[in-house]
Amino acid sequence: MGTSLVNKNIYEKIQKSKSLIYGLVSKHNSKIHQRMDDKNKFLHQVLYTLIFTNCILSLILVTIQAALAGYQPPKDQKPPSGYSDSSGVRGTCSASSSPILLAPMTYVGLTTSTHPTFAWFVVDNQSVPIEFSLYEFDTNLKPKKLDRYTQTFLNSSGLIQRSLSKDLPGLSVGKRYLWQLQSLCDPYRPSHNLITRAEIEVVALPQTLFHDLAITNESSYKANLYGKYGIWYDAIKEVLPSNSKQKLNKVFIDLLASLAKSEQSVERQNLTNIAFNYGE
Repeated sequence: MGTSLVNKNIYEKIQKSKSLIYGLVSKHNSKIHQRMDDKNKFLHQVLYTLIFTNCILSLILVTIQAALAGYQPPKDQKPPSGYSDSSGVRGTCSASSSPILLAPMTYVGLTTSTHPTFAWFVVDNQSVPIEFSLYEFDTNLKPKKLDRYTQTFLNSSGLIQRSLSKDLPGLSVGKRYLWQLQSLCDPYRPSHNLITRAEIEVVALPQTLFHDLAITNESSYKANLYGKYGIWYDAIKEVLPSNSKQKLNKVFIDLLASLAKSEQSVERQNLTNIAFNYGE
């Protein structure tokens, strides 16, 4: 990624808009000054400067966000191991109750967080226990289960998210992991459990991204920045809804739609359906 995400075209658009705003405000400002004494002229000039500065900052933010919208897969994509293939027989579980992972499946997704957030979507609400588990790959790409992160909870419809507890040790930068959801359809026939998996790698925060993030506290802008750097898990975390029934906002939908383009047919269709049917 270059030294800045604000490219020449964006800069030129900002400059043109800035000149337009300046011209309009200056014209209005000169008319008001004709009817003011010196003290009021000074106070008005200060207010005018603040308003003009705020307009330019808002314009810059809106322009950059428009240019950054969506998610761009990392250029150095790593293929998943054979362990991330989903498996299982439907058994007593309905197909629509199977979790749809909101994550890259055809390559390893990235995060800069040592306590990342995982998200998935369930179309139908069937009261089936779900087990979340996490595995760490060794240097030979053999997974080892990390029991301390295992959680079990009842399935529910809508968008679900789980973050690793801050009370537990964090993941290691440079390490690859596999996260798994297992629908416990039949306790007496584990082979009938539905299993979905994806892989995630913890990477260091790029220095240029660090500087870009420092200029704003707005979640949607941060999400688009992470998305442009191919850091999927951090991007969606910024715009995840506060509850499972809340409509998905436009930035979230744009991220999903962008991710869908890089996925295989089934995952692509699932992500596209979520973006189309559950957005604002």
